[in-house]
Amino acid sequence: MTKQLQTIARKHGTPVVVIDHDIIRKNYAGFKKHLPKVQCYFAVKANPAPEIVRTLYKTGASFDVASLPEFMLVYDNIKRLPPKQQQDFIWDKIIYANPTKPKETLLALDQYKPLVTYDNLNELKKIRQFAPHAGVVLRLRVDNTGSQCELSSKFGCATGEAVDLIKTAFAMGLVVEGLSFHVGSQCTNFQNFVQALNAAAAVMRESKSRGHEIKILDIGGGFPAPYNKHVRPFRELARVINAEIDRLFAPNIQILAEPGRFLVATAATSVARIIGKAVRDGKPCYYIDDSVYHTFSGIIFDHCQYHLKAFKKGKTDICAVFGQTCDGLDTISQSEELPDLEIEDLVYAENIGAYSNASATWFNGFPPAKVVHINE
Repeated sequence: MTKQLQTIARKHGTPVVVIDHDIIRKNYAGFKKHLPKVQCYFAVKANPAPEIVRTLYKTGASFDVASLPEFMLVYDNIKRLPPKQQQDFIWDKIIYANPTKPKETLLALDQYKPLVTYDNLNELKKIRQFAPHAGVVLRLRVDNTGSQCELSSKFGCATGEAVDLIKTAFAMGLVVEGLSFHVGSQCTNFQNFVQALNAAAAVMRESKSRGHEIKILDIGGGFPAPYNKHVRPFRELARVINAEIDRLFAPNIQILAEPGRFLVATAATSVARIIGKAVRDGKPCYYIDDSVYHTFSGIIFDHCQYHLKAFKKGKTDICAVFGQTCDGLDTISQSEELPDLEIEDLVYAENIGAYSNASATWFNGFPPAKVVHINE
């Protein structure tokens, strides 16, 4: 693979991100193998490349979108379905999982009779007014302890409010299709899932006792990518989730999930070029033609550290690596282990397919890295 990366860098220039679709298909197959009862809805925000959407659609995935452009990205890439299948496709293949939506988005979505989430009364009123044909899913607030990115302070209703919000939705003429939750991104604390599943089961039982049976459970995302040896294997998490699903829920409950980084993180590698070299306080410092405003944006926005490797072999030293912009925040690492490198040498970072080039900008006038897809 390293030779292929160097060949691609020579052909396309740097910085470049290489996305291997064979790895995406492998990750999807692993998810389905270990969670066979769970329908996989890819969280498009993790990497919204149309090529990835098409690959995952062909494998059988559905999609979690969080904006109207994401919704249309998915819809437009597979609208070649026969017209009579279009409406069924929307229900089976897309959930709009952002609990807060502008009225313009709801107005645009209503024609598709989408499945959308809510977590408060004001959002429910907005859906009723601007997207009355939508099916709704109530999002619960659950524990995010130990997750890389915490979400519970922003989204989700308290479990004690849940059944009242379900009853109110039905009273307004809407249909509550399901419950959802999210344990936080890159969740390595498996008890978050256990607690959330138990909370959802309790809400479902109470709702049924008060006349409203819920048929769908969306267990969200948070499935951890194997960034390092400290991340326990996915099969162990799946074993825990499967046991709780079998214990808590009837066989006819439809279970969905929203993996994002789990499917795409390991599928991408970035290649950059050394454009500067210095020694500061006795430490070697390298400057590359990428930055935290570009492919390495996950360092800032995703609390994720990507380690650099060199194609060149040799004795390594602790060094600092900086991005190409003029901002002092643009620090990729203060403690990388690299051999002695020269200007024009290449370095690469693995497992950089999620929340990286997806949030890249044009800061300082530098364009985002070119993206090359292989094995589509």
